[in-house]
Amino acid sequence: MKALKYGGIAIVVLIAAVFIALMTVDVGQYKSVIEEQAKAATGREVKIGEVSLAISLVPAIVVSDIEFANAPWGSRPQMATVKRVEASAQLLPLLTGTVAISGLKVVDADVILEINRDGKANWEFDVPPSEGEGPGLNVDGIDISGLKLAYRDAVQGMSADVGLDSGKVKIAGELANLEITDIDLGKTTLAFKDKTQAVEASLGELELDARGPITALGITALDADDVALNYTPAGGAPIVAKFASAEIASDGAVNIDGELDGQTVKANGSLAPIADLVAMKKSFPAKLSFAALGMSGTTDLSVDVSGKIPAVSGTIDLPEIDLSKFASPDAAPPPVKGAKVFPSDPLPWDQLDAATADVALTVGKLTLPNGIHLDQVKVPVVLKGGNLTANGLAASLAGGTVTADLGMNKATKTVSFKADARGFTAENLTKQFNVTDMISNGDVDLAVDVRGSGDSVAAVMAGLNGSVLGGMGESRIRNDALNIIGADVIMQLVSAINPFGNKDPYTVAKCAVINFQIANGVANTDKGIAIETDKMEAVSTGKIDLAQEKIDLSIRPKATTGVSIGLGKLTQAVKLSGPLSSPGVGVDAKGAVKALGSIGAAFATGGASLLAE
Repeated sequence: MKALKYGGIAIVVLIAAVFIALMTVDVGQYKSVIEEQAKAATGREVKIGEVSLAISLVPAIVVSDIEFANAPWGSRPQMATVKRVEASAQLLPLLTGTVAISGLKVVDADVILEINRDGKANWEFDVPPSEGEGPGLNVDGIDISGLKLAYRDAVQGMSADVGLDSGKVKIAGELANLEITDIDLGKTTLAFKDKTQAVEASLGELELDARGPITALGITALDADDVALNYTPAGGAPIVAKFASAEIASDGAVNIDGELDGQTVKANGSLAPIADLVAMKKSFPAKLSFAALGMSGTTDLSVDVSGKIPAVSGTIDLPEIDLSKFASPDAAPPPVKGAKVFPSDPLPWDQLDAATADVALTVGKLTLPNGIHLDQVKVPVVLKGGNLTANGLAASLAGGTVTADLGMNKATKTVSFKADARGFTAENLTKQFNVTDMISNGDVDLAVDVRGSGDSVAAVMAGLNGSVLGGMGESRIRNDALNIIGADVIMQLVSAINPFGNKDPYTVAKCAVINFQIANGVANTDKGIAIETDKMEAVSTGKIDLAQEKIDLSIRPKATTGVSIGLGKLTQAVKLSGPLSSPGVGVDAKGAVKALGSIGAAFATGGASLLAE
C-alpha cells in the first residue's frame, strides 16, 4: 500500500514538474522552426502568425493565422489559410516516439484543391519523398468550424465548393491511415458543376459511420436531416428536392421522407449495404415501396453503376398514375393557323447509349391529361448499344385492347412503330371523353405500321413509310350531337356531304373504312376512305403531305335512297385541304356552291325544288 501511495505522489510530482516546465517554455521561439520544416517537407512557403501554449490537464499547442502557399500556377497565392489550429497532445505516448493528439481543433480554414489543364494537382509537391519514417501521429478526433473548401479541375471542366459551419470527425489509429469511424456535420452547403450538370445542396445535419480507411469508402450508415437539393441538367429544367430525413442503415434499409418539385416523396425498403452503394463497384438490389409525385408503387430492380455505362434491370409496378395532376392549369392557347404540328426539336439519339436497361413497367390505371384512362398498361423496355425496343406494349381502353411494338436505333436514327387496336366501339370511345348519346355501337379496328428516320419528329414524319388501316362497323349517330365535337371543320364537312343531317335526327352508318399507304412522307388514299349510311355513300381520294404538313382530300358523296337527281353535281365538289393545323372545307369553281345549296333544299322539300330546277 505504501508503494502505491508513494508511486501516486511521484506521479503527481512528475505532472506538476511537467506543468511548471511547460509554463516556463516560450513555444513562440519555435515558430520559425515550424515554418522551415514545413517548407522543407512541401517546397512551399508557410507563414505563421503566432504559436502559443494553452495549459490544462491536456496541454495544447495553439497556432494562429497560418498561410500555406499555393502552386506557382495556382489560381490564388495561398492553397490554404487557417485562422486557428489547436492541438491537444498526450504526454505519455511521446515516451514511445508516438505523437498522440487527443483533439485537433481547426477554426476558419479556407482551402482550395485544383488541377490545371496539364493534369497537375496543387497538392503534388515538387520535393523528393523523405527517407525513413518519422514518429507516428495519432489524432483521436478533429473538431472543425467555419470550413471553406473549393475544388477546381480544368481537365474535366469541374468545380465544387463546400461550406461547413461545424463538424466533428473521429479517427482510429494513425492519422496517415485515415481510418475515420464517425462524422457529424452541422449546417453544410455544396455547389457543384461540370460540363453537363449543376448541383446546389444544403443539409442541416449529417451523421455518418464508417470502418476502415475513408478512402476505401467503408461507410456503414448514413442519416441526413433537412436536406435541400437543386439539380440542373445541361439544357434542362431544374429539379428541386427537399428531405426532412434520409436514412440508409448498415444493412441497406432505406427510409426517406421529403418532396420533389413540391410533390411528396416517401420511400422505404432495402438497397445494398451502404458501403457497396458508395463504392459503386458491383451491382446492388433496389427493392422499394414508394409514394412520389402523386403516385405510389414498388420496385424490384438490380442496378449496376460500376462500369462505364450504368445498367438497370427488373420490374416497376405502379397501381395508378394520374398525369392530369401534372398538366398546366392554364387553358391551351388556340391553334395558330398554319402552325407546325410535328416538332423539329432534336430527338435524344445521343442518350440511347448512355445506359443499358431491361425493365418491365406495369401501370394498373393511367389517366391522361385529357381525362382518358388506360388500364393494365405494360411497357417492357430494352435498351442496349444505342438500340431501344419496347415490344409487347399493351393497354386496355374503352373495352378494347391496344398492342404495339416500338423501336429506335441510334446508328440509323430510325423509328419504327406497329400497333393494333381491337375490340373497341365508337360508343365506348366517345364515353371516354364524357360524351354520351352521340353514337351507339360501331365496332372499331385499327392497324398502324410505320417507320422513318431523322433527327427530329418532323424529319421522321417527312420520310415516313408504311400504312394506316382502320374500320368501323354499323353505328347510329345522333346528328345534333355532332355539334358538341366543337370542331368547325368537322361540322362543315358533315354538312357538306350529308344534307340529310338537317332533316333526320339520326344517321345510320353501316360501315366506314380508312386506308392510307404512306411513302416518303406522303400518305396517299385512292378511294381508301369511305363511309356508307342508310341514305348516303361518301368516298375520298387524295393525300396528306407529312413533310409540308398539308392535306388535300376530295370527297364524293352519293345518295343511296331518296332524291338522287342532280347529286352528280356533287362529284369532287367537297374538298378538305390546307395546313394540318387548320384545314378547311371548300368547293371547286364549277358551280358546286349552287349545287350544294339546291341539293340541301331538295332533301328538305322531298325533292320538289330539285325537280323544279
